[in-house]
Amino acid sequence: MAKIPEHTVEQIKDSNDIVEVIGSYLPMKKKGANYWARCPFHNEKTASFSVSASKQIYHCFGCGVGGNVINFVMEYEKISFIEAVKQLAERANIQLEFEQMSPQEQSDTGKLRDIHVQAIDIFHAELFKPSGKKALDYLLERGLSEQTIKDFKLGYSPEPWEFLVKKLSARYDANLLMQSGLFVRSEKDGRLFDRFRERIMFPVYDDRGNAVGFGGRTMKDDKKEAKYLNSPETPIYNKRKILYGLNITKEPMRKEKKAMVVEGYMDFLQLYQHGYTNVVAGSGTAFTGDHGRLLRRFADEAILCYDSDTAGQKAAVKTGFTLSSQKLECKILQIPEGEDPDSFLQKEGVQAFHTQVTNALPFMEFLRAHYQPSKMSAKQKSDTITSLLDEIRAFADPVYREMFAREIAKLFSVEEQTLLNQLNKQKAYQTTSEPEVSTQEKPKQFKNQGEAAEYLLLQLLVNGSNLIRKAGLRFLSVKTFKHPFLKKVLAEIQAVLKNNVYINSEKIPENISDKKVKSFCYQIVMEQYDEENQKALFVDSLKQLELQMLKDDYNILTEKLRSVPSEEMVDIMKAQMKNMHARKHVNKIYNDSIFEDL
Repeated sequence: MAKIPEHTVEQIKDSNDIVEVIGSYLPMKKKGANYWARCPFHNEKTASFSVSASKQIYHCFGCGVGGNVINFVMEYEKISFIEAVKQLAERANIQLEFEQMSPQEQSDTGKLRDIHVQAIDIFHAELFKPSGKKALDYLLERGLSEQTIKDFKLGYSPEPWEFLVKKLSARYDANLLMQSGLFVRSEKDGRLFDRFRERIMFPVYDDRGNAVGFGGRTMKDDKKEAKYLNSPETPIYNKRKILYGLNITKEPMRKEKKAMVVEGYMDFLQLYQHGYTNVVAGSGTAFTGDHGRLLRRFADEAILCYDSDTAGQKAAVKTGFTLSSQKLECKILQIPEGEDPDSFLQKEGVQAFHTQVTNALPFMEFLRAHYQPSKMSAKQKSDTITSLLDEIRAFADPVYREMFAREIAKLFSVEEQTLLNQLNKQKAYQTTSEPEVSTQEKPKQFKNQGEAAEYLLLQLLVNGSNLIRKAGLRFLSVKTFKHPFLKKVLAEIQAVLKNNVYINSEKIPENISDKKVKSFCYQIVMEQYDEENQKALFVDSLKQLELQMLKDDYNILTEKLRSVPSEEMVDIMKAQMKNMHARKHVNKIYNDSIFEDL
């Protein structure tokens, strides 16, 4: 199995700021020392997912997940440790050298990607065979060069129902093939057959260049047949997070800080072939907030190049708001009626298309041209404004949200305050994508002061100074802890500290295998504690622990008094007196002197 040196893993973590990485996936809001978001791992309305910039870890106070930047990428992308490290190494431009994993050692995610790589090569080879001549001729007639076809590994899926099944079934089991989304299972006999047949195949990759799916255009004349068929959602293919071509165009896009956004595969290929190397296309779904956040990682401005028909312009409005919600400067390309980017480029040429790009309308100007408010009735204005306010409410930044509302007011000649009042109605915020941030910790539920002291001691043991940790190793014992789970946590933490008492607090959970204990420790690391009075807190907590133990013993003796014979009562009462005397002397036992010689 591939092995990456520990020092390299640490270098990769140090080179990938967790706030920047998680911020590229989730909208976050800074409150206090940490950043907060709605947890991506469970459904919630109030943000309880916290990211610490100083400690470079995250923790959800709702569901308990937590970890470092590698853990997050693993969980969010559903990939293995090595795959997450590779991704972050690429992000930080760190070269990795390690052995190739064997098929047995490879994760299911890796195998699913391998299946797609195999399928891409098979379909691509088929396109240049006699069976693919019709498809190849179609692509050439549409203006694609043979070089473009080869660069993007376009292919053809032939007619036989089990063409691809027979190619791959010897290497991969049926369940894994089904997970790939490339096959469908017969309800009659359970046999697998190909999902894509007689289609031009457009391979789809994620932004890191991993093969994850396909789009297929039919070559049949049957009008009942869907013109385009896309891979279904799979463990490696989430349409909401994939932009076609981004794996190739992200660097030109990053350099220009500008993205061209088109609707389909052919539009993308035409633009790219004509020199627009900063272009992306949707991947079988409408443009989403996830797409916008992905695009924001590489560009500050987006130019929408959508079809000129009604559906295309309506989609441009929706996508324009989606991009604007991510603070991307948005412009809309104006293409003559009856044209799309592909056809316009071929008919009018690059120079004419470039002129249209240069004259692309800012989003608000496009809305004016699209809606033509001066020609609207009062009801039409009201209905349109209501729908536009619904779009604006998805904006995470309240200042940006208000700025857009004011622009809409100007556009439709409405009083700004009237529109702002409508925007800010309480009911309206039910659909906002920015959750309420509640950073106030829930009160800990402890049976007594002893359990509260146990919790505080664990906090000090994790987050405290080296002196406190050494005192904890000497004076704390699982025998003195009463809470069953906290006893287990203490044992795990002490085991880590015995190996390295100087370890950074945020690395302690990484060395714990028990999931519940690991999650609990991440919570402790994320919590605030009194850094100034560690010694006093430690001593007071030790006292409280001792006092609680003596109180518990006293209560046991009291219970015995109720049931023992009279001749035994004197001994029990003496034990009670001794117990009370011990409680008075706790202060003499636990004081600052315990830190001497540590």
